[in-house]
Amino acid sequence: MQWFEDIRGLLVQLETGLNFARNILLFVTLLARITLPPDSATAEAIPLTSTAVPYFHIGSSDNSAGRLTFLGGLEIESENKNFGGLSGLRFSADGTRLFSVSDHGYWFTAEIARDEKQVIAKLGNGILSCLCRTDGTPYGSKHWSDAEGVEITDKKAYVVFERLNRINVYDLKADFRIGPPAQATASFKKLNIDYAQGLEALALAPATSPLAGKFVAISEKSLDAKGNNRAFIADAKTVEEFSVIRSGDYSITDATFMPEGDLLVLERRFGLSIGIGIRIRQISGVVLKPGALVDGEVLMEAGLSSRIDNMEGITIWQTPEGETRIAILSDDNYSRLQRTLLLEFKLNQ
Repeated sequence: MQWFEDIRGLLVQLETGLNFARNILLFVTLLARITLPPDSATAEAIPLTSTAVPYFHIGSSDNSAGRLTFLGGLEIESENKNFGGLSGLRFSADGTRLFSVSDHGYWFTAEIARDEKQVIAKLGNGILSCLCRTDGTPYGSKHWSDAEGVEITDKKAYVVFERLNRINVYDLKADFRIGPPAQATASFKKLNIDYAQGLEALALAPATSPLAGKFVAISEKSLDAKGNNRAFIADAKTVEEFSVIRSGDYSITDATFMPEGDLLVLERRFGLSIGIGIRIRQISGVVLKPGALVDGEVLMEAGLSSRIDNMEGITIWQTPEGETRIAILSDDNYSRLQRTLLLEFKLNQ
């Protein structure tokens, strides 16, 4: 719900020391505000403004974060009112292009400029276009258009949708725009996945995985009988279920496969007593099987003392020198109290 997301953003601002009385007034007005979806649009170039995020922890230059080291990041804004609400994240293999989707049915891609140390310096040449119906018209409501995760291959883009839980496939054109949708996997309809907190994370298993060529899709908060996150292994013919252990009030927001076949899972939590938090877990690829209950090592965990927001995208890539990089992206929910953050880390071996 939009007011829930705005309260989350309010807590972030309170933690960073902004004027308390002003934020209380904002809080009251938010309860009465109705957030309308952005306008529909065809593919268009959009202006982007990037502000550097030099440190991960508030008030500290120590950039260690569990098994990760923060390298740099950006706060991203645009004058285009349709920009925002980003969920899911993928980079090109060389780390110079970003792909994401929004929960109002938009496809977003942009160029990543890097400095001499391969640190993210700027985002530019943004393209925003519609995740449309087969006839090219917008879906018109979040009932159809609630895109939450993205996966990329050389010539295809795959998008997972919440609410009407499904995975679509699109031709990825030479200019990085996309064609009309088609169904990518067998149907999820008979699985009774939660409508409002359904499929959220999407990852395509690499050749190194026992699941090579299959999709792993994980629900945000659609739980099994024991209270764990329902997850699915899907291809064109079948959808098989397994579970991911749920702990610490974390909900799963995205996932990506590591080159050797392990799965990285991004999670977030929110509560009035605990604030906002994020966590990244690494799950062994060999345990990803139908019927399994899986867990993994926590690589990083952070809260309000760090520069985070509503993190909903994760991706991984390797530099020419063989360094493994992990990046995460936030969903601002089209709220003035939240931010679109792109943060990148090095995985310490």
